[in-house]
Amino acid sequence: MPRRGDFRIGGEVLDRAMTVGKHKRMGSRDAGIAMQLNAELQKFALAYLPRARVPLARSTAMGLAAFAVALLLRLGLAPWIRGLAFLTFYPAILIASLFGGSWAGILVLGLGVAVGSSLWLEPITSPEWGVGTLVAVLAFLTFGCLMIAAVSLTHALLFALRDAEERASLVADEMRHRITNLFQLVQSIARLSAKSSDTTDEFMHNFTERLKALSEVQSGTAVNPRGISLHGLLEAMAATYGSDRLSYRGPDASPHPDTTLMLGLVLHELATNATKYGAWSASEGRVHVSWDIQDDVVRMRWQESGGPIVLGKARNGAGTRLLDSAFRSAGGSVSWLPQPEGLIVEIAFRLTDRG
Repeated sequence: MPRRGDFRIGGEVLDRAMTVGKHKRMGSRDAGIAMQLNAELQKFALAYLPRARVPLARSTAMGLAAFAVALLLRLGLAPWIRGLAFLTFYPAILIASLFGGSWAGILVLGLGVAVGSSLWLEPITSPEWGVGTLVAVLAFLTFGCLMIAAVSLTHALLFALRDAEERASLVADEMRHRITNLFQLVQSIARLSAKSSDTTDEFMHNFTERLKALSEVQSGTAVNPRGISLHGLLEAMAATYGSDRLSYRGPDASPHPDTTLMLGLVLHELATNATKYGAWSASEGRVHVSWDIQDDVVRMRWQESGGPIVLGKARNGAGTRLLDSAFRSAGGSVSWLPQPEGLIVEIAFRLTDRG
């Protein structure tokens, strides 16, 4: 049976837990308010403050306008405020620097020192001139320069934020474009694998092999934002099928990543066909790939030799037909030219994306 002390201890633990929970809720609420305030300040800065270098004429006009308003305000306050010669010029420097750039702030600072000193401070030749006057001028110059420097740093951060937003927008658009194309490509691979397979096991094998080829190309484009180069694609193929059985020649270039994915799949399909039915099905079979680039268009030639004699039309299964169609939709073309000494395939595509 529980004792009275147990209930007291349990109550203290419960009170402590409720207090901690209350503090956590208050901390979360304060953090939410701070984040909302920061977002509003950022929205104001991006909406009203300049996000590019202010032209000199506009900066000069802004500085003169801010100085004129500060001077009129100071003249209006003169009957009631003695001393404080630069009172209205501090906010003028801040506003001019924010909306007109550093030059506008410097202009207000220089004119403020000249006019304020002459109107509301004793001249240096006066016997009443002293350390207090010197301190007032130096303080105005110091705080004015600090405000201009702080605002200049704010502008620099805004410029960096603008550039970062533009880059992020471009990256997001590019990622959406690539993901859409990638899903369409996987869907096409599934369809072509289903049409060219008689059993579930054969479908799984074909689908897995094609996805693996797609994954290898996609991994390369993810590591290198500029994409895999033509030499890189063929070097990977040579490492897989043997450099003594695959040779290539042509200028190196990096196609658009979407084009690289399609080209990688086409080369994988050609290599699979060469292994099953073409040059690589014979011990002496060879494949040579050559290409040239003219007016941003790559014209590539896949030529097999040393394999079985090709009779009649080239093998044109469901996978080959669908890859032809997909590659054409991506702005390229594939032409199958069967020759008795071996299959020839001509591929054409643009280096840059048309969209």
